[in-house]
Amino acid sequence: MTLSVRRLGPGILFALCASALASQAPSASAPAAALSGRVALLLPPKVEIDPGGSVIWIPGLRLLTSQAGSYEVTSRDKRFEPRILALPSGTKVKFPNVDSIYHNAFSLSPGNSFDLGLYRKGASRDVVLSTPGVVRVYCNIHPDMAASLMVVDGNVFSTVRTDGTYRIEGIPPGRYDVHIWSDVAGEQAVPLVLLAGRTTDWSPVLDATRYRRVAHTNKFGKTYPKGKNGADRY
Repeated sequence: MTLSVRRLGPGILFALCASALASQAPSASAPAAALSGRVALLLPPKVEIDPGGSVIWIPGLRLLTSQAGSYEVTSRDKRFEPRILALPSGTKVKFPNVDSIYHNAFSLSPGNSFDLGLYRKGASRDVVLSTPGVVRVYCNIHPDMAASLMVVDGNVFSTVRTDGTYRIEGIPPGRYDVHIWSDVAGEQAVPLVLLAGRTTDWSPVLDATRYRRVAHTNKFGKTYPKGKNGADRY
């Protein structure tokens, strides 16, 4: 077997077994494969961001026993927790508020736009997100509140830990286009061959050197009003 090294997009290098690429096809009867590795970020000077929150997934692959459970984004201390969340398409997401002030979570993302309105401590609102892609969530009152939800086509995915590591198990062996998305480096995809009963190591380096933080507007497309001495209106 020969190894070929290719580059797909800025900052991602990977090695594939050329002969295996031609011979492997998804097989549910063979022993499961696994995918793991460590993600790294190339960042602008003086910018410190860990790779945690990046999402890795295989589009269209759906397993009966994978990624079950409920999904929540909590308003706490004028922040959304978690800041990054991956979930299967068609999933309900709850937005509980545990702060002593009002919040108004909303998104203008195409295909998944919503406005939960004002609600107080102890209340919770929810929304079903059906369209695959990134959903940018903000609070209409507090401009520093922001979260990104990656809605995945399928349910085989992993959210990268703060140290850059990740692992996905129980994958039918075969050749797949594996996608990775980062809030600061965007989305890319690479073809990988996952062999039966083996763990494939994939440790991409993502190019985020062009990352710049950009202020967002409120749900009406207007600039947020300036607060007085850091006090909230709600």
